[in-house]
Amino acid sequence: MKRFIAIDSKIFSEGFNTYCISIYVTISMFKNAHGECFPSRKTIAKYGGFSVSTYNKYIKTIIANGYIKKQERWRENGSQTSNLFTVSDIKANTVFLNSDITKKGLTANELVVLIFLCSKKNSKNKCFISQKDIAKACGMSVRAVSHIVNKLRQKKIIKTCTQCKSNNGNYILAYTICLCLEKSEEKYKVEKSIIENDFECKDVRDNILCGIIKIIR
Repeated sequence: MKRFIAIDSKIFSEGFNTYCISIYVTISMFKNAHGECFPSRKTIAKYGGFSVSTYNKYIKTIIANGYIKKQERWRENGSQTSNLFTVSDIKANTVFLNSDITKKGLTANELVVLIFLCSKKNSKNKCFISQKDIAKACGMSVRAVSHIVNKLRQKKIIKTCTQCKSNNGNYILAYTICLCLEKSEEKYKVEKSIIENDFECKDVRDNILCGIIKIIR
């Protein structure tokens, strides 16, 4: 059974830095059918490739821009448990990612660059884009992008081939994504048989009902 993360590709046009994007993607990985989830700060930091202090610093930006809502939760004894997050509905430009993408041990920078390339790939898992455009979308320098591309290539997550000339005369790399990541909902529904099972999801630590999860397999 494969799980997929649905994200809003608009996140790359907001001028966010790497950590804001990584926090959004990581929280989206845990959401249920209602967009709700309750991962701890340590869990988010672990899968997102950043520290807890980085999470504390940048989660406010994502919340302020309406991508995620956060609600504090409390136990009966008055102590605080993990927060309840609600990921905003995606109205258009949905990108589907294999959830295994967060289990590759990537840094936040590597994860965000890879996800951006996935959002631009065609049906053959290829995309043609300049490192300047990647840097702008991911909130980092062109030099950092060049370094990250090399790292992803060494880890055999992407391949780069012969450079292609763009309309403005500059040369850009042709990227091949070596992961099975689906881009469109229509293609996903055609190529996969979808079985959705509803069941109640509770926080086992506090026996708090958190919503309904749908399993796709």
